[in-house]
Amino acid sequence: MVIGSNPILPIVFFIDMQIIPDFYYIPTAIDLDVVKVIRKQCEQYALQDSTVLSNTSDGELKTNVRKSKNAWIPTDNWISGMMSHFINSSNESFFKYDLREWSDKIQYTVYDEKGSLYSWHIDGALSTFNPQYVRKLSISLILSDPGEYDGGEIQIMLLGKKEMVSLKPPIGTAIIFPSTAMHRVRPLKSGKRISLVGWYGGPPFK
Repeated sequence: MVIGSNPILPIVFFIDMQIIPDFYYIPTAIDLDVVKVIRKQCEQYALQDSTVLSNTSDGELKTNVRKSKNAWIPTDNWISGMMSHFINSSNESFFKYDLREWSDKIQYTVYDEKGSLYSWHIDGALSTFNPQYVRKLSISLILSDPGEYDGGEIQIMLLGKKEMVSLKPPIGTAIIFPSTAMHRVRPLKSGKRISLVGWYGGPPFK
């Protein structure tokens, strides 16, 4: 079921017989001019090859699992404040989680090589800022127009189902979903895909 077909309202996808939605889709009205400002600010931070967490390492390079570049944006940056508003708005309206703060810095992520990807994974992990907290909600703010790249769709496995949704949303769209949801970024065929990713956390679920 889809609620909120009006383009100025969020679109929410619900799980049958459950209250918590699969994900929250916000057409934020962030336009190309604002995106250019965000990109310019993020480009001041040095990109590095993206790594994945493992049981033995805080960051391991595995290009068959994750191939992209990223930089880290402080959470006191105005961009982080804007994303925090989207997270808290969605949580107050639908998720109703006990949220407290960002779990880590904001990740500025760039997919710009053919075959760039991030295979199926979940974001659930302990908070870097406070080990007493866990990640609860994830956000992906899209900073590329769909026409700028081919492939690179974000796919989210619908909770409790054997199906997924595939998204290639307009520039400026915010997608918010539980950090325990399985998701991936499909391999890039051409062009460049840019996004901002963050995780909001709080006390462990009971």
